[in-house]
Amino acid sequence: MFKHFKNMEFTVRVDRPDPNFAVKLLEQFGGGNGELKAAMQYLIQSFGCNDPRIRDLMQDVAAEEFSHFEMVGECIAMLLGNVDKVPKDFAAPYMAILGGGPTLTDSAGNPWTGAFVNATGDLITDLQSNLAAELRAKLVYERLLQQTDDPGVKDMIRFLLSREEAHAASWSEAIAANPNKGVMKDFGDSTFSHMYMDLSQGPGNAFGPWNQNNFQVLTNPQEKFGSLPQYNHDAPAQTPNEFGTEYHDNQRNNPNYPHPQHHQ
Repeated sequence: MFKHFKNMEFTVRVDRPDPNFAVKLLEQFGGGNGELKAAMQYLIQSFGCNDPRIRDLMQDVAAEEFSHFEMVGECIAMLLGNVDKVPKDFAAPYMAILGGGPTLTDSAGNPWTGAFVNATGDLITDLQSNLAAELRAKLVYERLLQQTDDPGVKDMIRFLLSREEAHAASWSEAIAANPNKGVMKDFGDSTFSHMYMDLSQGPGNAFGPWNQNNFQVLTNPQEKFGSLPQYNHDAPAQTPNEFGTEYHDNQRNNPNYPHPQHHQ
């Protein structure tokens, strides 16, 4: 059940219209890292979550993200100002002409899509996806903060990016509280799971915990595990789609054979 309260979670105040910044703020309204994406992602994930504690977390954060979506939308509408008469040099004519409020697009005008939503039904995969989503949203807000001088708008953005930090911390704690669950339950059970393929070699080749702790470093894995592809016996030349007697399927993609000209 959803119930709408007209009070904002945090007071949205705009000191003066700024249609140019309104366009930029659309990134967090209808963009791939925006508030609607987060709200829909967490809510949809909750439907397939069988852990009642994590399900509650997903629903709590989803509800708050809808609140943030509302805040961003109200802010964009106020930043547009009075659109009864739209000047020719108006920075956001499509929003003014289409209704005087935010369009469900990103800052480049690309429409919101359900393809933004990541929901797999696997606990750890979804939690990791949510953590990354919060960090991306925080990054966008930090960059937006540099693009406005409006004190009221800056207050709202600081609140929102702080809430992204809080959500990121919650997802991180949920991941830590569920070791060996979902996709992680058999993680690292193969010899290949403990190998690091050092395939970008030359000046700047680096080493750290990501390729040293519990890793075996291989520089030429093909020498140990690879070989030429295994081919089946060639079909008779009379078979439809064959090229002729001197051209063989088991040579067609084999780098050790020259490629003869195809018969017409």
